[in-house]
Amino acid sequence: MIIRLELLRVWRSRRPLLTGFSLLFFLMLMLLGFYTYARTETGGDVDFRYTYENESYFNGLTFALYAFYFGFLLILPIFAATEGGAQIAGDTASRTLNLYLSRPLTRSRIFFTKFTIAACGAALVVGFFLAISLALGLFTVGWGDLRIYPGVLQMTSRPQALSQDEALFRFFLAWPTATLALLTPLSLSFLLSSWAKSPINAVGISFALYLMLYVIAEIHFFRELRPWLFTSSMSYWRGLFQEEIPWKTMGQEAAKLCGFTALFLALAFRRFRTREER
Repeated sequence: MIIRLELLRVWRSRRPLLTGFSLLFFLMLMLLGFYTYARTETGGDVDFRYTYENESYFNGLTFALYAFYFGFLLILPIFAATEGGAQIAGDTASRTLNLYLSRPLTRSRIFFTKFTIAACGAALVVGFFLAISLALGLFTVGWGDLRIYPGVLQMTSRPQALSQDEALFRFFLAWPTATLALLTPLSLSFLLSSWAKSPINAVGISFALYLMLYVIAEIHFFRELRPWLFTSSMSYWRGLFQEEIPWKTMGQEAAKLCGFTALFLALAFRRFRTREER
């Protein structure tokens, strides 16, 4: 019963539709950015495929990789914070949680059902974002081999190339690995939601905290703090797009994220079990 009710509430909240439209709008902006950059670098030639770096550099796979990278770090955590903050704190504000607790449902079942649904939603959002990025790149630019150069993505220190089929397989692998990373800010928002009474407070604090930790992790001045911040490991899935995948390093980063997720969930569940509802 609770699973059906939670799914119905998520759908009626229209958050999935707003998320989808927001991601499409972001991709349109990214496509416009690619267009203007290619036109600038080629002196007016607006063909994406011809730039000063490589004749096929700006293809659909490059667009999908750039769009997913920036969207994953800057956009998807907002949706994770929104979904996590709207769970416990949202139910508290609407008194839905009191309704659940008046029925023969344990707090552990309520808590983990909510997190499971939110985690599945995160996986669907990541998969949707990847699929739309690839489809948009195919129809507007066209696919080709994926060539990666040292630069803004910081994926490699030397030029590397993947065939189209291999690159598509790497994108498929990025779905579960990126979803795993997104569970950490989601569990953080659950922790804050278990303390807050208002979903607005839970969402706002979750996003502000993530943004602060992300900025600190990116500033060279705080390099000694990077190993202690989960945001420094969020983009570990980028290793999938190297010619030789660094499985050991990726495994270590994934284990670190799993540890943070488990810690945040344990603290959130402890708070949820002991909090009093009015």
